[in-house]
Amino acid sequence: MGEFLVSASTGAMGSVLSKLATMLSDECKAFKNVRGDIKDLKKELEHMHAFLLAMADVEDPDEQTKLRARDVRELSYDIEDTIDKFTVHFERECNPKSRGFKVLVDKCRKLMTSDIKIRRQIAKEVKDIKNQIKDTSERYARYSTTAGGCSTRNVVVDTRVLAVFKDTSELVGLDGPSDELVKLLKFEEGDSAHHLEVVSIVGFGGLGKTTLANHVYNKLGENFDCRAFVSISRNPDTSMILNSILSQVGSQKNANGFAEVQQVIRDIREFLKDKRYFIVVDDIWDVQAWKILECAFAKGGRPGSRILITTRKMEVAKVCSSPPDEDHIYRIKALSDADSKKLFFKGIFGCEEKCPSELREASNGILKKCGGLPLAVITISSLLATGQKKEDQWERVHRSIGFAFGRSCEVDGMRGILSLSYFDLPHCLRSCLMYLTLFPEDYVIERVRLVHKWISEGFIVCGQDTNNLVELGDMYFHELINRSLIQPIDIGYDGKARGCRVHDTILDFLVQKSAEENFSATLMLRSNQQQQQQQQEASKFVRRLSLIAHGTSDQEEEANIYNVLEECMDTSHLRSYSIFGRGSKKLLSFIPYLNYLRVLDIEGCPTLEDDDLTNIGRLYQLRYLNVSKTGITSFPTDMEGLQHLDTLNARYCRRLRNLPKAFIWFKQLVRLIVTYGTRLPDGIGNLKNLQELGDVYVPKCSLNFPQELGELTNLRSLSIGLDTIQGDKACYMEKLVSSLCKLDACNLSDLSLVLALHGDGHGDDIVSFPALSSIRKVWLSSPGISKTTTRWLVSLVNLEYLNIYVADVIEQRDIELLVGSIPTTHLLDLTVTVRRTYNFVGPQVFIIRGFQQVQRFSFRSDDDSSGTLVVQVEGGSGGAMPTLKELKLKIHPPALNSAVLGGFDFGIQHLSCLASFTLRGVKMASSDVEAAERAFKSMVETIVLNDRLRHLAAPSSSRFVGM
Repeated sequence: MGEFLVSASTGAMGSVLSKLATMLSDECKAFKNVRGDIKDLKKELEHMHAFLLAMADVEDPDEQTKLRARDVRELSYDIEDTIDKFTVHFERECNPKSRGFKVLVDKCRKLMTSDIKIRRQIAKEVKDIKNQIKDTSERYARYSTTAGGCSTRNVVVDTRVLAVFKDTSELVGLDGPSDELVKLLKFEEGDSAHHLEVVSIVGFGGLGKTTLANHVYNKLGENFDCRAFVSISRNPDTSMILNSILSQVGSQKNANGFAEVQQVIRDIREFLKDKRYFIVVDDIWDVQAWKILECAFAKGGRPGSRILITTRKMEVAKVCSSPPDEDHIYRIKALSDADSKKLFFKGIFGCEEKCPSELREASNGILKKCGGLPLAVITISSLLATGQKKEDQWERVHRSIGFAFGRSCEVDGMRGILSLSYFDLPHCLRSCLMYLTLFPEDYVIERVRLVHKWISEGFIVCGQDTNNLVELGDMYFHELINRSLIQPIDIGYDGKARGCRVHDTILDFLVQKSAEENFSATLMLRSNQQQQQQQQEASKFVRRLSLIAHGTSDQEEEANIYNVLEECMDTSHLRSYSIFGRGSKKLLSFIPYLNYLRVLDIEGCPTLEDDDLTNIGRLYQLRYLNVSKTGITSFPTDMEGLQHLDTLNARYCRRLRNLPKAFIWFKQLVRLIVTYGTRLPDGIGNLKNLQELGDVYVPKCSLNFPQELGELTNLRSLSIGLDTIQGDKACYMEKLVSSLCKLDACNLSDLSLVLALHGDGHGDDIVSFPALSSIRKVWLSSPGISKTTTRWLVSLVNLEYLNIYVADVIEQRDIELLVGSIPTTHLLDLTVTVRRTYNFVGPQVFIIRGFQQVQRFSFRSDDDSSGTLVVQVEGGSGGAMPTLKELKLKIHPPALNSAVLGGFDFGIQHLSCLASFTLRGVKMASSDVEAAERAFKSMVETIVLNDRLRHLAAPSSSRFVGM
């Protein structure tokens, strides 16, 4: 269905309506005695759904309407839980090994003539649901008012106005950014290459985009014939904006009235055609609004005109910028620690020196929470400036920082700024964003993990563009990055971020929104008792719960948290439960009794043991199970109840040797991730819906696995390891190749191979392995590099990542063979690891040539002998790695010292696109570290016209990194 199934705004109403439609289908005759009641129920819920959708876009409803929306959302969850409860009952009665709501029809036919009791139970449940709906409606009717859904509220001042008229003496941290923007906007006389250039400032709300733009506007304005500064809203009045531009640039037309949009555009174009002008368009939200405004700015006029826009969306910045390249986009950054302190103390005491010593610790905590966000610093300092300057007061602000700290015009202003971004999101993205409240502050949230949880929660449904939920989830994730609401972490060679962080100020806003809608709750071990009490009061009945237990071993505190869960929170209808950190046995003990649980995420929980999962088979609604990075050694054998499970992540469970036979009956399973060394049961071919399988070490599986693998024709992603050593396992190499060829011809698009080659031929036994188009990543361990290996590598036309571990020796000719093995038309992330080298005095130099499309290159030697490796990048026309962005080198001290002290030229200066450089040494003396730092800084500084390599950080005792 086109509408999302579950969301923060509408609860589970979409899912309920979908299930009721199934119950009313002609095939589902088991409900014939209650079809009329179900139809009435569905109609009533459709009206409630429409009400929730309408309320989702009301930014500040009155309290009574908030309560009604909350009650309707909670009701939708309760109804779905009821439907799912007797669905599970049907499934267990009819066939313990069958599963899924869609197969309910067949089961009901078996029950029609024999089980009157169950049909009566259905009628009772439907009647109970109708009574709940009636009670909710009557309760609202009893207390309804004529307020019309809107309360009287204080007018929130648009903080952009305050930014525009800010006294320049109050500005902090603008000198560097404004200088960079002036360089981008600068016009040299005689330069007519671009008559009109558009520069974009991009960043999330509250970073000071408007303040910076206004500062530059005032700084450069006198150099232009005319200028204008206009602010855009989420729903702009185009006519009013255009008339404002016309008026500000000095035209007298339409001074007494507003003309049609087309006429105003003509008037602006006519007036500006022979002038050099400077226009600032502040806070533009969508491309369509820009396209209309752009029509007013003629490109064929006098050279040197400039337009500066600010936006929260990278997509808008890319479209608006002209020329359309990264050089015309300025990503605004958070304030430095020094500037944050200056701005904070200036607003309270006038300067930092006047801050009392007893307030210093609380001040540092507050500034850390603000995270360099100017809006947050100004807001909190304004609150503190008007209050009492006592230590306990400041500690209270520190604990309650964000939007939970009362109401004031400052807090309302900050909330309003962030609300604009939140309410500009589609409903489905709001749910995905709010889900981030379940992760700890400053936590690096892995994209894949997050997307899988979104899917299992029902936040993502197939659309018109794709039926691949993971692809759609990735699009959602990167759209949140595009809108500057989450910060990308570790952007790969494919342009995708591996993870993200959430700015503390945005997280505080989301936590408050989550509390208002009872979306989720978080409990923390070692947290302040008062904060825990606030959390208890806000969320006594919870649907999603996150427990954050970082490193504590205090049994008393763990017992307190358990008491909170047991006595103060109703977790009987919990849908999602996550533990971050250590956890405890008590906090795991009630997991098997959460009958409505859909998501269980206990990744990295070191206290998890096998017996904690003993009754997990009772979680009949469980969709997502993540036990990655735990010490479990086995799953219980009686897990047949997990018939709705779609994702199992058991990666990095080093002690997990076998999966139980029960897994082959999980027909809903879509993603199965284990760790190399875990043996899969026979019958894996039954999992016809499986789309992702990894990390499977084939030699550990039975002889049936290679053939059964070929039956998984819906596989999209596969990660396997295999050993080409000859012997009793060689017999199924042919079957494995046959299965992989079959999958490659079906849906498989991402195949990762971990290959261990053996024999004197250094990989000649790989000749029988096919060059599949789905092969994207290869980890290759080999005694050396042979022509056979390189011929196979060069045949992999879609290879994106190659990691080669040479176990014996490597020579210059091997490097030359590698160059020939790399496709020149594809991106590549290449790592070469060498265990040992020939015994010779001094470093062995390898010259790197070619690799025309390599964007990441890593070279390391694991040898600690006196003879070891260094690499030299070849320069000149057509030199090595012209597109390289990231370089990592690991060199042992003897070679590093010899190279550095001898003035060896590594050739780094030839890498004109280099953006990140990392050098690792092992057990280096401090003097050697300093010498290496000086030498490599000198090399990096010689890179011509490279603004992306910002700095080379000071080294530690073992490494230094340039970002």
